[in-house]
Amino acid sequence: KYIPVATRGSVIYFVTADLSEIDPMYQYSLKYFTSLFVKVIESSEKAPELDKRLQILLDGITLTMYNNIGRGLFERHKVCFSFMLCVEIMKQAKIITMDEWNFFIRGLPPLEKVPTATLR
Repeated sequence: KYIPVATRGSVIYFVTADLSEIDPMYQYSLKYFTSLFVKVIESSEKAPELDKRLQILLDGITLTMYNNIGRGLFERHKVCFSFMLCVEIMKQAKIITMDEWNFFIRGLPPLEKVPTATLR
């Protein structure tokens, strides 16, 4: 039932772990991340319907993690973190396909190979 919440937590954790590629100073422990995750679950609004509860948890976890991790980033890295987080959430939700992502990253493949003799 709560797999989407666990999946979102996993996505956010691995995006956060990837921040160390931007700057080695950005290293967050799993213990810190887990404590934030549990705190959100315990303190979030309870709802009788499962779908509403799941949405409350998804929103709460995303916002709390974004705010807490973002607080420790240099200004110039906050937009990059936002983009990384957004893209990974959208990829996990199948809003962005791998083909679309590859197109965004790499662009169009060459249409055809033009012989160098014709370029002269």
